[in-house]
Amino acid sequence: MEKILILGLGNILFSDEGLGVHMAHYLSEKYRFEPTVDVMDGGTLAYQLMDHIALYDHVLIVDAALMSQAPGSIFAFRYEDAVKWGWHITAGAHEIEIVGVLTSLKLLGELPDVEFIAMEPYDIVSTHIGLSPVVRDRMKALEQVIVEKLGNWGIQCTPVREVSFDRSDKDLLDIAPDQTGKENSHVFGASAQSRQGS
Repeated sequence: MEKILILGLGNILFSDEGLGVHMAHYLSEKYRFEPTVDVMDGGTLAYQLMDHIALYDHVLIVDAALMSQAPGSIFAFRYEDAVKWGWHITAGAHEIEIVGVLTSLKLLGELPDVEFIAMEPYDIVSTHIGLSPVVRDRMKALEQVIVEKLGNWGIQCTPVREVSFDRSDKDLLDIAPDQTGKENSHVFGASAQSRQGS
């Protein structure tokens, strides 16, 4: 059985820059995937993701993309397209551009089949946890594109609970104050991986 990874990227501290991470958590909470699909919050990691990405046959990357189109516009393309365009995925606070990471994997002969589903952000400058209204209103459309792509790969996506993008800020972090008032966990990142399936 082929292994599939949905990888959400971005920095949730800069509003829409984190839309891929928000979507990864949304999908993980809402759906049961059959056969099994892994859903991972890649945060702003880059080279730390290389070994993980190499484990899969297909990787679907969800991220913000500056394409000079209307905010909320959705794009689907392959890694090879991004290389051909000389394109950089987001201009945000990622540790390093994900395209460079994928190119390194290709040079090592370990690059899986990689496709992107991305959205033009409205705000990647404000230090704000949460999506802009423009992007939040388009997240259902982004979800539909992702579900259709998974369907094309033979994945059945069954909703198991209702999930909203309008969660409070504290729900978007893996940081929780302990009884002394100190933060006792780590920042939202790759540790939030989930594995789903029957």
